[in-house]
Amino acid sequence: MSSLHFLFITAFLGQMASGIVGITIPIYANSLGASPFLLGVIGAAGGLIYSITPLVFGMLSDRSSRKIFIVVSMAGSALSYLLYSLSQESTMLIFIKVLESLSSAIFWPSVEAIISDSSEGKLEKALERFNISWGSAMVIGPMIGGALISWYSLKAPFLVSIIIVVLVGSFSLLLVKELPRRTKGDVLEELKSNDKTAVHGSLVTPLSSILLFAFIGGIIGSLFPAYAINLGIPAYEVGLIMLVLGAARVITFHQNKKIKGGLGRIRMFMAGSLTSFIALFVIANSYTTFMFVTGFMILGVSSSISYASSLSYILERWRSSRGYAAGLFESLIGAGNFSGSLVGGGISQIMLNAPYTFCWILSLVVFFVQLFQNRDSSQYT
Repeated sequence: MSSLHFLFITAFLGQMASGIVGITIPIYANSLGASPFLLGVIGAAGGLIYSITPLVFGMLSDRSSRKIFIVVSMAGSALSYLLYSLSQESTMLIFIKVLESLSSAIFWPSVEAIISDSSEGKLEKALERFNISWGSAMVIGPMIGGALISWYSLKAPFLVSIIIVVLVGSFSLLLVKELPRRTKGDVLEELKSNDKTAVHGSLVTPLSSILLFAFIGGIIGSLFPAYAINLGIPAYEVGLIMLVLGAARVITFHQNKKIKGGLGRIRMFMAGSLTSFIALFVIANSYTTFMFVTGFMILGVSSSISYASSLSYILERWRSSRGYAAGLFESLIGAGNFSGSLVGGGISQIMLNAPYTFCWILSLVVFFVQLFQNRDSSQYT
């Protein structure tokens, strides 16, 4: 249990460092003269790597020490943050983003798989704590990043993040404990015992939910901070907007069990898509901090519902290979981030708010696809 608790702390600190750097990169790139299209390319480069490698590293973690994977990922993150701080050319950020994304691709499947394996039959509860851990970091990270930029310099967030990930990697060697690897016979026995309770059915609804979540996230992460700065919103207020996003997400994570109990599994997915449509419609037509806060509050609710429902579904469906399942989930996020960053950066050349307009249209399309896919009301439980 002490190892499991440390893993929640690890998820929190890893995401906090990522959040600090995440809000900094677009603003830093903008200061180096990067265009909105180049911002999209930077995000797309990371998304491309993250759409493939998490699945590979997730499968490898099923066969080796996941603790070592966590340590290696933290070392890679520290190196990427250092390179960001030393870069003077905006185009170099593309290559550094690849290294950062590769490190994340090693980190998240390993953490999710260890937490799932250590949950002792209480997967939903463990995932709730995991989601609250990294979700809370999403609240704090951007706020810290925005404050460090406003109060110190554009390079201060990178230096703080280096310290965080080095500490996480060092303590992981001492505090993370892994359960013994299961034999092939154990896996077959588990498959037999779980046959009646395993999650079945079409993958269209959960996959469309996580891809929509990631597509929107790619646009928000790659383009929004610089977009808001260009509208005249100060960096610390951009951090406040992202804080609201994270806070709404954490609160919703905490209430997801009640929401699922009221709506059922399938309606949860559709609720996430519908609230995404509302949130992006507000964001696409926002020009002030207050208007963005409103839109991002709704977006936090929708992203929490889509993320938690999809992660739970995939980890339950592939119970015997948690590394593979976690890797698949993270690869889907990477694919969405890649396409969101690339498409968003491209259409931003037409109009700066075009990516957000595109997202609310896409959210509505996904909602109707899910509604049609599950038109039989007997599937809504």
